[in-house]
Amino acid sequence: MIAKNPIQITFEGLTYTVKVPVSNESSGNGSNRLVAGIKTALRKPFGKTEYADKEILKQMSGTFRPGRLTAILGPSGSGKTTLLNLLAGHLSSGETSGKIWANGRPTSGAGLRRLAGYVNQEDVILPTQTVEEAIEMSILLRPPPLSSDQPQAESPESLSSTDGIHQDRKAAEKQQQLPLPHAATKQKEAYDLEAASIKSHSSSAAGGGSVYRQPISTMAEQRRSHAISLFGLEKCRSTMVGDSSAKGISGGEKKRTAIAMEWVTESPVIFLDEPTSGLDAHSALMVTHQLKDIADAGRTVVAVVHQPSSEMFALIDDIVVLFEGRIVYMGERANFVDYLARLGYPCGMYTNPADHVFNSVLFDGAGYAGDRGLGGSKAMAQRADVLFAAWSGSAEAAVVQRMIDSPELSPITASQFRRTSPAAAQTKYLLKRGGRNALRNSLVLRIRLAQAIFFGLIIGLVFLNTQNKPTSVQQQNFSGAMFFTCVTQFLIATLAVVNVFTSERLVFQRERDAGYYGLPAYYASKNIIELPIQVCVPVVYSCISYWLLGLRRDVGRFFIYMVTTVCLNLCGFSFGMLLGASFASLSAILSALPAIFLPFLLFGGLLVNTGNSTVWLRWIQWISPIKYGYTALMYNQFKGYTVDGVDFGDRYLDQVNLGPFSVAVNIVFVLGISLIAWLAAYVMLARLSSTSGKHHLGQSAVRRQEQSLMGSPDTRFVDRFQDETLAVSSSQ
Repeated sequence: MIAKNPIQITFEGLTYTVKVPVSNESSGNGSNRLVAGIKTALRKPFGKTEYADKEILKQMSGTFRPGRLTAILGPSGSGKTTLLNLLAGHLSSGETSGKIWANGRPTSGAGLRRLAGYVNQEDVILPTQTVEEAIEMSILLRPPPLSSDQPQAESPESLSSTDGIHQDRKAAEKQQQLPLPHAATKQKEAYDLEAASIKSHSSSAAGGGSVYRQPISTMAEQRRSHAISLFGLEKCRSTMVGDSSAKGISGGEKKRTAIAMEWVTESPVIFLDEPTSGLDAHSALMVTHQLKDIADAGRTVVAVVHQPSSEMFALIDDIVVLFEGRIVYMGERANFVDYLARLGYPCGMYTNPADHVFNSVLFDGAGYAGDRGLGGSKAMAQRADVLFAAWSGSAEAAVVQRMIDSPELSPITASQFRRTSPAAAQTKYLLKRGGRNALRNSLVLRIRLAQAIFFGLIIGLVFLNTQNKPTSVQQQNFSGAMFFTCVTQFLIATLAVVNVFTSERLVFQRERDAGYYGLPAYYASKNIIELPIQVCVPVVYSCISYWLLGLRRDVGRFFIYMVTTVCLNLCGFSFGMLLGASFASLSAILSALPAIFLPFLLFGGLLVNTGNSTVWLRWIQWISPIKYGYTALMYNQFKGYTVDGVDFGDRYLDQVNLGPFSVAVNIVFVLGISLIAWLAAYVMLARLSSTSGKHHLGQSAVRRQEQSLMGSPDTRFVDRFQDETLAVSSSQ
């Protein structure tokens, strides 16, 4: 809502370096490159790959001011997204040097994550969620501030005038003894504008009552309605987001939904990675208008924009142009054309300045051939040196340096940090969402049940009434039927989970990275939602197949048969989760699955007499859940089994040599393997989360970052800060 304490981000000498493999393939003529490529290919399997440092960002200095929409422009590979991700704390590798401040307090990208929302270029939202459900999830799992030190931020009474707003700000400054000498006069108008908007909305939604005093559910509903209205999502509020296989909302609506999900958290800073890419001109302009409105309310909005139109360009307040990892312009959009003209690149009256800087400035005379290996890279580097030298000596660069030396120093309060709801609330909501997702994906449930019925009927009809056939046929048929049962229950459960989880994996990574919930809440809710399915499907299969097969007419033995199939299904589910957490794509999982499954199948007890198999391979049987499940079913059927008074069941068990363990022990082993795979899946998900989120800090580090951000400004700014404080006091 209203940014009571604006956040200015400043950085100086920012450099980002990554390790890249050393390659000489691009040097020399064609034959030399071919020879070098062959040598590299031969060396890699037998030696270590050599790496060299590559600078992606080079000595960048600048500032992003509150109340202004800043656009980062530049060609592909210039470092736009890297700079954004570095400041937003979304880089998980490489080395960073330089300094970053938030309102004059030293911090890092990981520290800025506590203050900043982030909108990715590719919007990843659960397809079965509606627009209003997605926004509501952001409100409930990442609640906006409701602390006692800022209760008036959401109170309509407090929004009745800007005087009250600035009195609150002065009270906060007095409390921390940090006056606000740099409060921009433009923000007063922005506060008035959003105050009137929120007051009007709150009055209509709540009859003029205080939102702060209302129940959380009512507040969440009002925030959601406000966001839907503000971002023009009324027509699609009840429409599912959808994906490539199920039509949902449009690309522009999806982008506005993603922005709304960050806006409702009331983060004082919002970073956006190409929010208009892939949108039509009208949708892109709508998104830019809404970003401009957010910035006008006092927030710091920074967006990477790819080739903005003239209308979009006119809405931008500040421009940052990157080229070859360097800043070649930073300043107000209104001064951009004049700066280019002084460099000797005047922009035509009817030419889009964004197009002009690409077509006539960045690549003018660079001879960009598209292939950096054919001289284009060297020419571009030389061009970047020229433009950077011109920028470094310009008056605009001096203005930026003065802003870096004299940043906003208003206090940062605890209520400005991004929050996450408690684990219990996360689990509760994820259970609700998971249930909706399962019901809306009813086709998957119907297919699972249809599979159970189909395979139950197939195996029952193929081996129908086997108990009435000769003993030799009974041995073969019962053994084959029970082995088939073990294989189908394990494999189908594995494939079903893999298919679903791989599609949800990216959603989990993105949402966890954005701070919606933690891994324990997600894993618990995922398993609770899946448990009824993993139990009901094998129960349906067992009820059909057991009696058609003609197995022993005993309720207790039927119960053992059913429990065994349920345990195998749960084991397959655990292995599916493990595979889904270990591999990034479905194709990789399907490639690895035969190597994992076939040894289990081979040593499952039917194809090989495990008691007489090769000694150094015999251990595989002890890790095969199919072997334990098959043994349990065989013992359940043949232990003490007689035909016409002849006890041939025990003799047959001695022949197949399935091992010394009883039915109960074999079932326990299946559950044990299932538990190990289940825990391993959790560990792999935790590893996946830590790998994709190395920028995340531990709790103690988070507290240190917050204390630093709420503390005094950097000593570099203390003297100037004290001088301005004395000047303000003397003027009063």
